[in-house]
Amino acid sequence: MKRLIALMLCIMAVATFAAEDIKIVKVNDANFEKEVLQSKKPVILDITSTSCPPCLIMIPTLIGIAKNYPDIKIATVGIDEPGIDKIKASLPIQAFPTFFMVRDGKIVNQLVGAVKEEELLAALQYTPSKKPAAKPKKIKNAKRNMVCKTPGQFNGLKNLVTISFVFGDYEIENVDIVTDVFVPPELNDRRDQMMDHVRSSGKGEVEPTMTGFRIHIDNNCRFMKAMDMKRTSTYGEMRAGLELQGFNCQ
Repeated sequence: MKRLIALMLCIMAVATFAAEDIKIVKVNDANFEKEVLQSKKPVILDITSTSCPPCLIMIPTLIGIAKNYPDIKIATVGIDEPGIDKIKASLPIQAFPTFFMVRDGKIVNQLVGAVKEEELLAALQYTPSKKPAAKPKKIKNAKRNMVCKTPGQFNGLKNLVTISFVFGDYEIENVDIVTDVFVPPELNDRRDQMMDHVRSSGKGEVEPTMTGFRIHIDNNCRFMKAMDMKRTSTYGEMRAGLELQGFNCQ
């Protein structure tokens, strides 16, 4: 009986996750032309990095657009991933996140940094229809906590990004981002300079560690408040969005 109950719970969890699947296209050199340049829909192309806090903060906004505006395509390029040499050579990428608005195979606009949904739609020259598509019914969060991790790079240095969530019934109650940057011994004399640079940017608290330094961003951080992170994404949506970016979530 216990095994049967466990199996049913597992099936319910998988079904819930599938019901909240989001349609965001992962792009590389192999499918860039098909998914972006030849797209019949206008495209918001997100150039992102797992080591970029504003990029992580934008995930709920992109999920919302993909979910509520089916006539817009959201495509994402992970700058630290292989197979994107042609994309990097052909696009003017200088910061993260960068959003390219593409219509009929042409870039019509570009935005840099964390921005609001209405700014993305305006830059895309998109006007919502008078009768917007019915929003899918929200699924109550069965799980309350989630921790996602991924290795990455921070200014050429290896790091480990850990993002933790606490979910309420239908929204995110708390988010916490920790980036552990690993500084090799030959660069130890530059560690303080690197930490000062992060502090001056206002993007979180910084402290030294045995292997480098740690950047910590939480709900009370002025950077997080300034970004106005959307809170309406559910457990399943955030997990899908982060795993698309290469995170391993539990």
